[in-house]
Amino acid sequence: MHLLLNKTAIEIVDPAADTTLLQWLRESQHLTATKEGCAVGDCGACTVMLGELEQGTIVYRSVNACIALLGSLDGCHLITLDILQGSALNKGLHPVQQAMVDCHSSQCGFCSPGFVMSLVVWWLNTPANQLATPEAFAKHRHGVELALSGNLCRCTGYHPILLAADQLAPMDRAMDPLFDQVGGYDKCLAQLSNMAFLSQSQSHARDISAQAYMAPSSLDELALAYEAFPQTRLVAGSTDLALDITHGLKSIDRLIDVTGVAELRSIEQHGNQIYIGAAVSLSAVEVFCQKDLPAMSDLLGRFASRQVRNRGTLVGNIANSSPIADIPPLLLVMDAQLILQRGLNQRTIPLKEFNLGYKQTALKTGEFIHSVILPLPLSGQRVSVEKVSKRAEDDISATCVAMSVIIEHGTITQINIACGGMAAIPKMASETQRQLLGQPLTHELVAQVPLWLAQDYQPIDDMRASAAYRQQVTANLIQGFLKEAMQ
Repeated sequence: MHLLLNKTAIEIVDPAADTTLLQWLRESQHLTATKEGCAVGDCGACTVMLGELEQGTIVYRSVNACIALLGSLDGCHLITLDILQGSALNKGLHPVQQAMVDCHSSQCGFCSPGFVMSLVVWWLNTPANQLATPEAFAKHRHGVELALSGNLCRCTGYHPILLAADQLAPMDRAMDPLFDQVGGYDKCLAQLSNMAFLSQSQSHARDISAQAYMAPSSLDELALAYEAFPQTRLVAGSTDLALDITHGLKSIDRLIDVTGVAELRSIEQHGNQIYIGAAVSLSAVEVFCQKDLPAMSDLLGRFASRQVRNRGTLVGNIANSSPIADIPPLLLVMDAQLILQRGLNQRTIPLKEFNLGYKQTALKTGEFIHSVILPLPLSGQRVSVEKVSKRAEDDISATCVAMSVIIEHGTITQINIACGGMAAIPKMASETQRQLLGQPLTHELVAQVPLWLAQDYQPIDDMRASAAYRQQVTANLIQGFLKEAMQ
């Protein structure tokens, strides 16, 4: 694999499957500006910039180095805080660093490297006209908060850091010294383009089955590799799998990465359906759904952090088969389907038939999720999803409730309700739906929801919420949704 690290091109031969990017940076490259805090992708101290070639340009995103696997970075441009420290020695502080100093935005300093890198990425990707005036920036403040939602600070507090972001507003980002330090944007683009050419030209001669980190470049290659090694774990963003390495202390000898397959990186709309490939990131889904399915974009705004959404995938959230997964409830109420593939054969099943029990799925040996078919709302269909958690962002839900309804002449003609965190799998509220469907929508009908809901779910007590709380708040959310629909 080939990687551009700051301004140095590096070739790595057959990296170990379970080597994390943070481990490689600190132990192999001796670049220690990137810190390890939580090692699970929660605190953001390890944030780095990752650039990938997309349609002839480099797109830079923030990534948690602690849960990114080294093998997944083939053909990428990795920028760490160390290059900004070089800027501090040679040309003065980077504008983000200077703003942090001016606003007293650092105290112990352990989290500061991650905040700096997240702000650099945010600043680089924010259109200049959204930062041109204080009024324009005030409307965009939420974007800053989203960019920093995966960076936690224990001692300074967030207000000085947000003030530092305010101070960046009037600056000319075209003069960003970052690219001076890495040799210029055009040079970086040329190097990544050359790496992509080398990878493509060498692909026909390689034997991926001999590699610890297998990275198929075509759908057929992936399907045949997984059929040959069905016990090997598939990986995309590794935002969950890496926790087995960093916290579970497990050794993983072989992985198969799906992100190099062009068909699986595709997200497209055909008619009233969106087709989402297995390698499509949550950030890409968040942007794509803003117009036609805003409930999905709103939900993803509270899903983990920007760093996690930049790597994690929608299909990964399904395949993980977690009872507290946030996305399946919304997909269930939209009657989503899954395209599954084994070898060269495909089949399509409803999502509601995928989860068979706790961590049990309908996948056969050697079969994987190719893509998701997500129907868009019908005319007159109201769709809502509510996530209840202790923190607004970057937290696991106590309950996640998705609902869709169509009301015609005061009568419920379509109703879907699904919940996460309420059972061993994300599950439809079948009895509640049955009782509501075809009934005139009245306050008397809505008042009976808790009785029916108790037949659908028997949640558990755990550290996030008691069973009674889950039951009551879920009923409240459904009742509130139906009362709004009355209007």
